[in-house]
Amino acid sequence: MLRTLLSLPPVSFIWETARLCGRVGVSRSAAALSYFLILTLFPMLVCVNALLGLFHGSLEEVLLSLDQFFPPEVLSILADYLSYVARVQSPALAAASLFTIVLSASAGLRTLLLTMDGLYQVENLHSLRRLVVSVALSLLFLATVYLSIAVILTGDWFFHLLETSLPGPAVPLLPLSALGRLWVWLRYLLLFCFVLLLVLMVYRAGTPRGAARRGIVLLSALGAALAIVAASALFSWFIGLSSRYALVYGSLASLIVLLVWLYLCSAILLAGAAAGRVLDRRLSRRAS
Repeated sequence: MLRTLLSLPPVSFIWETARLCGRVGVSRSAAALSYFLILTLFPMLVCVNALLGLFHGSLEEVLLSLDQFFPPEVLSILADYLSYVARVQSPALAAASLFTIVLSASAGLRTLLLTMDGLYQVENLHSLRRLVVSVALSLLFLATVYLSIAVILTGDWFFHLLETSLPGPAVPLLPLSALGRLWVWLRYLLLFCFVLLLVLMVYRAGTPRGAARRGIVLLSALGAALAIVAASALFSWFIGLSSRYALVYGSLASLIVLLVWLYLCSAILLAGAAAGRVLDRRLSRRAS
């Protein structure tokens, strides 16, 4: 019975992916990646605070847009820290935060790329090039966060400004008021596209040239991005149902929830790369 079950293509695919994840140490790498992400998170909030001031946005608007995907405890930590950095703004703090973001995010990305080397059984000897790639990807990560905040803060006021600024004859041709109402939902799709682009760039950087089909990399990136969004929403819903975990961790409960959420997203990101590797090997065996 068990052998028959494992012979089914979906089950055998999941089983092979799980074995590959165990062989390359995905769980260990996800823990390391989540550590570097939490080192990146708080300096990044300093830069986000500066961006809020640039767009004249409000903290409440940003957090309200994210409450479907982030656990309430994570949003509470973000709100408290953003409220703190709003009172201690300084150019030196922003510069130090930007340096810390690049340092910690690039270290986390090198951990991820090293795990992908294990997936494809290659040894990367170009340490300087790997450093440059990780720094470039960390800057791309920061740019993605900035674009996401800009999308969140773009609301009815923006379309009202366009409607009043455009020439008279062109206004009837553009239903800007209706577009403003539609934008409330469209911006979530755009945010997902940002996540997908970032995951795709990381997968492309970590996949050796010619080692996998381009379509497989895109498919695995799409699956990982969808899984991260779905898992975040499900995790947020589950945490919202439970109120007893604070009895176990006390005042550290919010920080523990944040760490678990980061670990979950990191594990999905690495597992997506492993699933793409398994799918590519299967297609290669079938073609031969």
